[in-house]
Amino acid sequence: MFLHTTMRSVQMVCLLAALALGAVATFAQAEAPCSSETRPAPVRVLMLATGEAHDYDALPRKLADVLTASGQIRVRVTNDLADFTPANLAEADVMLFNCCIKQPPEPPVREAILDALAAGKGLVAMHCAVWSFQGWDEWPTIVGGQFESHDPYGPLTSVVVDGSNPILNGVPNRFTFDDEPYVMVAHSPDARPLVHSAEPHGGHPAPEPMVWTQRYRGSRVYTILYGHDESSQHDPVFGMLLRNGVLWAAGRLAPAILPTDIERAEGFIPLFDGKTMDGWRYDPKRWRVRDGVIVGNTYPNGLTQTMYAIHEQVFGDFVLRFRVKLVSGNSGVQFRSQVTDSENYDMGGYQADVVLKGWGNLHEQYGRRKLVDGWTGKSEHNIDPAGFNDMEVVARGPHVVIKVNGVTTADYTETQPDVPRTGRIGLQLHGGEPMEVQFTNIRIKPLAPAGG
Repeated sequence: MFLHTTMRSVQMVCLLAALALGAVATFAQAEAPCSSETRPAPVRVLMLATGEAHDYDALPRKLADVLTASGQIRVRVTNDLADFTPANLAEADVMLFNCCIKQPPEPPVREAILDALAAGKGLVAMHCAVWSFQGWDEWPTIVGGQFESHDPYGPLTSVVVDGSNPILNGVPNRFTFDDEPYVMVAHSPDARPLVHSAEPHGGHPAPEPMVWTQRYRGSRVYTILYGHDESSQHDPVFGMLLRNGVLWAAGRLAPAILPTDIERAEGFIPLFDGKTMDGWRYDPKRWRVRDGVIVGNTYPNGLTQTMYAIHEQVFGDFVLRFRVKLVSGNSGVQFRSQVTDSENYDMGGYQADVVLKGWGNLHEQYGRRKLVDGWTGKSEHNIDPAGFNDMEVVARGPHVVIKVNGVTTADYTETQPDVPRTGRIGLQLHGGEPMEVQFTNIRIKPLAPAGG
């Protein structure tokens, strides 16, 4: 039985949601006023709370109250890892590991957890969970790092390093509360740090991540190193970080719109401001901006020919990153492409495929068609079929690399000297059956021209 908050009026629930989440809106809240009819079903969380060196008797129930205060989350608390069965996990949206267990799970439990991740369930690892399950070699890969030790308990100051991430909505740029500064011996290269310690600790030379996200088999994994005792668990900032992380792991927070501060420092510039399609040429009957997302739609009748939203700027060598959700049909992103029909918004050239069983293939529109089938043999679980996926295109000289959620799907070196190495970027609406595709957080880092 999942825990529920006591029923209040709709107005009180909406007020609590706004206060507790720093006015973070779910997709449903962005579309309609908050009401008992329009609010989505709460995220169902299965929390494991057990182990050593921490209070796993009283605190988990209090933590469940913190999570459920907004009305957006329901929590089932268990102290038995054996409860992580396929049947129980089928009834959950997110697995929350609030535990400190050295012994690894039994094989059936490991399999159930991995199957749940493969099915798209979210996972949140909190505090000592990164130390847990020693001997299960896959666990550090899942949670994004390996625990080494921790410094003495006391005031711990942290700073936000990725303010564009919706998990950090409402979180101050710098905050302090008492906790154990965890020291990690390794971090996954695919992990995306959200919060760093303000100062080095554990004898390390530089501040290091305390909160991060990553994907595992396409599922969303959120790791937060805070949460030693009641003092930290009941701190408002910790509450926002944990609640928003749970909602993110369940796919309930909107994607980031703009480059992170780190990306801006590296030279990335936005190609979409989150509000308008300034800088793009497109058919306004087919494209619109909604809630920070570019939506392309050909319903109800489809198109007789493919068309694009075409960016006005020409790029040569670059790193292009974007988030894309394929609602239905077939799409892709053109790059180094040439406009072939300005009136009908058509273009030809390289394309990074966004299509079922073809994500991240390299295609040449109006040319040699499929150049690299990088999808065959890749795990389909790397893709979130119902949500946004991260794609990256690196084009430098004759060399092109495409990644989907961190997995390389195309690595190609052009051999034909007449293929253009400069051109435009375009978002595709495919001709034929009705379709919909959504793009956001489109950003590019121009590179100095490469030889070859």
